[in-house]
Formats: sequence, C-alpha cells, structure tokens
Amino acid sequence: MYKIYLKQAWALLKENKLLSGVSIFGTALAICMIMVIVIVWQMRTANYSPEDYRDRMMYVSDTRASYKENESYNDCYLLASRVVKDCFYPLRSAEKVGMAYHGVQRLAAVADHTVEFKCDVTFTDAAFWNIFNFRFLSGKPYGEEEVQSGIMDAVVSESVARRLYGTTEVVGRAVEISYVPYTIRAVVRDVSLLAESAYGDVWLPYTTDNSLFDNSADRLIGGFRCYILARSSADFDAIHSEAGANIARLNESQSTHLLKIGGGPDTHLGDLAREDAFSEPNVRELVMKYLIIVLVLLLIPAINMSGITQSRMRKRMAEIGVRKAFGATRSELLTQVLYENLLQTLLGGVLGLFFSYASVLLLSDWLLDTGTASMGIGRAFVNAEMMFNPVIFLYAFLACLALNLLSAGIPAWRASRMRIIAALNENVH
Repeated sequence: MYKIYLKQAWALLKENKLLSGVSIFGTALAICMIMVIVIVWQMRTANYSPEDYRDRMMYVSDTRASYKENESYNDCYLLASRVVKDCFYPLRSAEKVGMAYHGVQRLAAVADHTVEFKCDVTFTDAAFWNIFNFRFLSGKPYGEEEVQSGIMDAVVSESVARRLYGTTEVVGRAVEISYVPYTIRAVVRDVSLLAESAYGDVWLPYTTDNSLFDNSADRLIGGFRCYILARSSADFDAIHSEAGANIARLNESQSTHLLKIGGGPDTHLGDLAREDAFSEPNVRELVMKYLIIVLVLLLIPAINMSGITQSRMRKRMAEIGVRKAFGATRSELLTQVLYENLLQTLLGGVLGLFFSYASVLLLSDWLLDTGTASMGIGRAFVNAEMMFNPVIFLYAFLACLALNLLSAGIPAWRASRMRIIAALNENVH
C-alpha cells in the first residue's frame, strides 16, 4: 500500500513540474535556514576535538573583586592564578582542574628572523593537556614538573610549524616568541576558533612569562580562565557547592576585597549564556531564543506550503470522493496525503541540507563568529567531524517531518472529513 502511495506521489510531482519545483525549492530554503541554526548550535555546544568533553565541563571566567567596605565598587575581569590554585585546584569532586591565559598576540619567528608572523599564544598549566583532547602529530605536552621549573618549551599548531619550517617535523627546533627563545616540543592539529577554550596557535607554560601571573596574598583579578572537568554531569552540583565553600574560605582571609563569581562555575551552556560577573547566566533564555527562531522558520513556510497543498487537494476531491465511496477510511486518506507530501518534503529536505552545509562553509566567518578575536593565523574553520554529525541528520529528518505535518496535515484532515457527495461535486464548483 505504501509503495503505491509513493508511486502516486512521484507521478503527481511529474504531473505539474513547475508547482512541484516551487514546492521543493521552498521546502529546501526552509530546511536550509533551520539547519544552519542547528549546525551552528551543534558546533557551539557539541563535543568535538579538542573539546571532546564539553558535556562534562565547567568554567569560571567572568569574576569581580568587591571592596569589603563598599561592595558597590568592583574590579571585574578574569581570575588571578593564585585564586585558581587556592579555590579550584583542591576540588575533590572534580576529575581535573586546569587554567589558561588566552588572547595574547606575539611574534613567532625562526632564529634568524627570515620568517616571522603574528600568532595567538595561550599560556597554560600542565592539567590543560589532560582536559582537552588535542591531536598530537609529534612530540608530547609539558608536564607539571616542567611547568613548575619554567621550562622554555612550546607546543605549536601544524600551520605554525609549516609557516616556520615548511614541515610538521619540527620537534626539537628553535622558535622565538617575541624575541624570547623556546624549543618546540610538540605539534598538534590546527584548532578552530570555534573551540574557544582550547584555541591557540602556540601554547606555552604560564610560568615562562612572569607578567601574566601574580601570587600576591590579596590578588583576586587576573587573566586566567579556569577549566573544571567533572567525572560526569551528575557531579556538577557537588563541584558547585565545593567551589562555593572554597571561595567563602578565601574571602574570610581577604583584607580588602571579596571574590564574586556570579553563580559559577558554569556548565558549557551557562558559559555561553553568561554576560557578566554580577548575575547567573540565563540558559533558559538562550535556549528559548533558538527555539523561537526555529519555530518561526517552520511555521512561515508551512503556511505557504499549506496553500499549495490545499490547491492540489481541490483538484483531487473527485478522486477522494470515489475512494470514500469504495470504503476508504479517514485514516487511510489522511495517511495517503501525508505520505505523498512526505516525498516532496524529503526531496526538499535533502536539497536544504546541502544548501545549509554550503551556507556554513561559504559564510563561516559571519555565521560562526564567536567574538574571539584572532590576530594570528587561526580562523573559525569547520571539518568533517563538526559537520557530519549523526545528530544533525536526525534534526534534519525531524524538521522534514514537522514541516510535512504542518503543511499537509490540515488540508489532508479537511479532505478526509468531507462528505462523499461534497467531494464528488467539488470539481464542479
């Protein structure tokens, strides 16, 4: 029976090629707009290298130091390194805790400066390499003892290695970062700007630059972001409570300032939704914005396509009347129309999915802008791991089903309820 429905649907598509083409193209545009939003959302929230554990991550970024005597006066920025060590390193409920200092632009060069270019440098601790799953092409990252010793070693991206020496086989070679000599100890695959927490062109131990960290007794504000990897998302509440207790103990020992983190540590969605250090991030509002946009993009084309489906139904009322006269039930007629429209919707969906991928690739600088400024050679690129996610295909199929139900459901329901005599006489009028 269903094969007959699909054959009939294919015959109807060929019967009026112009109307079918308009319907399929309209469906494709609708699916394209929806899938662009879904793909961008997935790239901002899903797990992919090197941020393979986003679903288990917590973050502390925006913070403020309030004066004890008057808490309306605040210094706002990121964390001092000693706050991470005192409040977050000791977390027993977390699997790993690390920190990084992002957004530092430096000059990378070979020893004789015949090759030099700007790059984005990220200063990290040793735990950073256990929290993020980088793809190492050669070498290995620096460990805790090496960080504490202030070893002058660097991890570079494959693009930096190629720019410096024309190859990725550069372990053991020298590189100058703003005229300070380092030894390359490892090469990793390029990291997209979409992976904001792991991003960099060059990664260095934070102890190699004394200007970045200050362990003075009363220092709260600095330039570090803290990354907390939980054993599972079920531990988030425990981590949150333990971190709050550690901050409370820290504040008791402070002489002039109090540390406030606005409800942190945040989950990955919370980190995306956070606007400042004065209030908790509104994750619900962020999700609702995306849902409303998707619903609007579903409803508007569905209404337009419903009109096209209705006009087609009018031409087929006599056929429906005959089928009802020979005993076809309402559910059978409704199923037939939905199956016929589903073929058209799926064709439009496949075309729309292709359009959405093309749009993301061609307009990546605009669509995938994260607000992270790059003065180096990095960019917000996408790869197969990000694009061809089974979840994206599932969302595309669900969008097709939803559009099919919205555009064909009402006309099909009305047609199935029409009396036999009325249906047979419909074409007369």
